[in-house]
Amino acid sequence: MNPDEAVAFPAVNVALKDGRSATLRLLGRTDGEALAAFYAAVPPDDVRFYCPHPLTKPEALKKAASADDSRFVCLVGVAEKGDIAGYAWYRWQADDSPSSGFGICIRRDFQGSGLARALMADLLKIAARVGPPVMHLTVQKANPRAVALYRKMGFTVVREQVRDFDNEPEYCMERKVKVRRQGLGRAQVSPEMSRRRRS
Repeated sequence: MNPDEAVAFPAVNVALKDGRSATLRLLGRTDGEALAAFYAAVPPDDVRFYCPHPLTKPEALKKAASADDSRFVCLVGVAEKGDIAGYAWYRWQADDSPSSGFGICIRRDFQGSGLARALMADLLKIAARVGPPVMHLTVQKANPRAVALYRKMGFTVVREQVRDFDNEPEYCMERKVKVRRQGLGRAQVSPEMSRRRRS
């Protein structure tokens, strides 16, 4: 994200369902090694759910290096020990792009904790002010937990397709984003999110 815009979205703390807490903040240019360690913790069985995005150290360093890109927004969930426990991002190609592509990855020991929902909720609030009016994603049919989460967060299936590189059936889902014109800043926090945040 453009640094001039990023100042409007400071880090926030969230209380997770299992009693732990995490800090949600924008990815920084110095986060490459931490992101690489996060990628290395993803079990081989889960890697297929993130294709075609490689979970490698070079990709982690590349992503961190692009943290200030004006067409890329990435939130990381930082655990109490300072390690990255999850991240969510969206990216678009041009200033007039009609939609952005979305991705999310949560470390296994934080799955089910509410971190994914918290990251998505905050990211969608940023997307309501920065970027295209529509967000899209693809998700394998074999990942019903993710499909259910996306539906809860307002995404709907627009078509079914088969990935051309491994013939895996997947959904293409979209969510409209209400763009606000009155400047930057986080949207009003919902009562649910307020209960989960800690100062």
